[in-house]
Amino acid sequence: MKRVAHILSYFPGQEGLTSFCRGLGSACEEIEEVDVPIITFRGKPAKEFTGREPPLIKFPHRKRHPFDLPAGFLQALDSGELVLDGAVLHGTYSPQVFALARALHKRAIPYIFMPHDPYVKDLRRHRAVRKFVYWHLCEKWVIDHAAAIQLLSASHESSLRNLGRKTRVFTIANGCHPEDRKFIDPKARVPGESDDFLIQYLGRMDRNHKGLDLLIQGYAQFLKGLDSGEKIVLQFSGNDWVDRPFLESLASELGISERVRFTGRLSDHSVTIHSRADLSVLCSRFDGFGLTIVEAMLAGRPVLVSREAGIAEHVEKAGAGFLVDPNADSISEGFVRAWKARKEISAMGRRGQEFVCSDLTWSSVAAKSVEIYRAVFEG
Repeated sequence: MKRVAHILSYFPGQEGLTSFCRGLGSACEEIEEVDVPIITFRGKPAKEFTGREPPLIKFPHRKRHPFDLPAGFLQALDSGELVLDGAVLHGTYSPQVFALARALHKRAIPYIFMPHDPYVKDLRRHRAVRKFVYWHLCEKWVIDHAAAIQLLSASHESSLRNLGRKTRVFTIANGCHPEDRKFIDPKARVPGESDDFLIQYLGRMDRNHKGLDLLIQGYAQFLKGLDSGEKIVLQFSGNDWVDRPFLESLASELGISERVRFTGRLSDHSVTIHSRADLSVLCSRFDGFGLTIVEAMLAGRPVLVSREAGIAEHVEKAGAGFLVDPNADSISEGFVRAWKARKEISAMGRRGQEFVCSDLTWSSVAAKSVEIYRAVFEG
């Protein structure tokens, strides 16, 4: 085994999936026995990003249809210009992943499939008819012909097995670079000790997946029990996935617009953004892991996390925050608990930081990933 490529048509980006590939790929640079580049089909020049970047192999391409692959990529495989001992494909219900799986299978190149999200009902219910058809025509094929499935949490295997899939499974968590603590804002507040209280959500504006409508509803319920003079703000930062207008309208309908702030995408490092908050939140209806919460913990922030996110088990183990169910009542109760524990949450933040720096590092994730690649691609 010499080269295992992660193939992401739109890399680089700043969402959790691309952040996973960036963190893992850069950590694998320190492992001599394997080359782990990222193959990207991105046509436009990439914006600059803070931090380290893994090696990239580029096949710039503008898709003609959702299943379209770059001719140059396929020619490079066929000519021997691009030699792969294995590949890793990412993301559920992706036509291009299906096309890639078929192309690799035809050329006898084994691949690992990483869905990133669990196949729970909430995932399948959104655009249900389209997903039902795609599942039977494409998604099952990708899973069944994979050399292995790689999950971010062991809790995700049951939903896969319930759908009748028998492909072998490996589990590995997300990670962080402990040295990224250097991105903590020099003026970072001590959680719970400022006159105001800032609650930070950092991620894409995806109301169904990330439960952002539930977050706003739970936040509104929480505010009803407080003095109107309390300086509390819920801040949303990240790229808009067409749901921002709905979320702004929901905040207005609930009469809390003055206590909700939308910043759009921020250029600062994610650790810097989290370090300016008192509490970081992720209230997803379902979530493969929740890398943004790892980054919040690295920044020393206490967190409020949905039990449906893969990171939840690690938050509980570390004693780093509050777990909630993805519904408005539970989220509201979580905010109440965090608010009443204001004098204790800075200690939670410190425990979370210590935990991710010892248990969830990209170096350890890279070492475990190479073990998986060896078991799958050399077996």
